[in-house]
Amino acid sequence: MAYDTAQTLLEIAKLVLLPAIGFTAGFAAQWLLQERKSRDELVRALAEQRATALRKLWEITTLPAEMSAMEAEANTPGYLREQLDMSILEWYTKEAGALFLSWASTQLLFRLLDLLRSEQTHKMELEAAVSSLRSRLKLDCGIYSTSEARRQLTRPRPRPPSWTAKLSIDR
Repeated sequence: MAYDTAQTLLEIAKLVLLPAIGFTAGFAAQWLLQERKSRDELVRALAEQRATALRKLWEITTLPAEMSAMEAEANTPGYLREQLDMSILEWYTKEAGALFLSWASTQLLFRLLDLLRSEQTHKMELEAAVSSLRSRLKLDCGIYSTSEARRQLTRPRPRPPSWTAKLSIDR
């Protein structure tokens, strides 16, 4: 009798439980694939606008030539920090740049803003924060692979142009 009951339960499981599990798994897989497809279509549709927005952020984060004459440990002048901070905030909010940043890029941008708002930000720290953000933008745009984004460019950096030193003397 116990054998018959176990056999009956096994048959019920085969006829009801396994198809229910299969249906649920298939439904979940279909839903996930559709979500992914929808997101990919949206990203493709926004690609040109995103590239334009990220290009603008790249332009904004180009540090002024006068910084190249500064010592690495020198504090960044307040007017430069304020100007860069205001430009980034305008891009992020008024120009809706925030819509085009990845999560990781947003984190790096916030780190940069935090540095800009510190009185003790050294030139070297600011350059590193800008470089990290720009490397992430390249990764987000597909210019860098993940492994390339982790690597540092060769050291030492290129020497400052001789005309930059002349400009700072002329002032």
